Amino acid sequence: MTSAILNPVSLSRNEGDNKEFSVCAYVGAERTKHDSKDFRTSSDIVVGDRHISVKSSAFTLMSGNMCEGETTFDGIWNVYADNTHSNEFVYVAQNFIAYFMNLAEFKKFVYAFCRVERESEKNGGAMKIRCRKESKKMIEWLNACVA
Repeated sequence: MTSAILNPVSLSRNEGDNKEFSVCAYVGAERTKHDSKDFRTSSDIVVGDRHISVKSSAFTLMSGNMCEGETTFDGIWNVYADNTHSNEFVYVAQNFIAYFMNLAEFKKFVYAFCRVERESEKNGGAMKIRCRKESKKMIEWLNACVA
């Protein structure tokens, strides 16, 4: 795992947008607007052979309707890991420090700080993996993992 300090470059009210635009600027990617991408066919950011998935505080790994009926943490993770288009994952902390991970490192992060929860009935009520809100313990863990 590596880390980098990002310069906030967006004034969007959406925290996820701000973090994604800042990663784009850091890696030299062009981004003019935020768009939702299906993790199975694309990544948030593509630069050369880098296919980057960007996450920030309280993220959802994937929506419940994409979990192929899986309801356990391991089952949902396996669907994600087997189908993700990304080969690099970045968690951007509230202080705009970005933690770049490969899939194995991202798995350890997800297992340490996420949980299974049910989506709202309005969204189908399926189970999904969701990250807890950013905590001091999470940042300490990430910093300890930086190479």
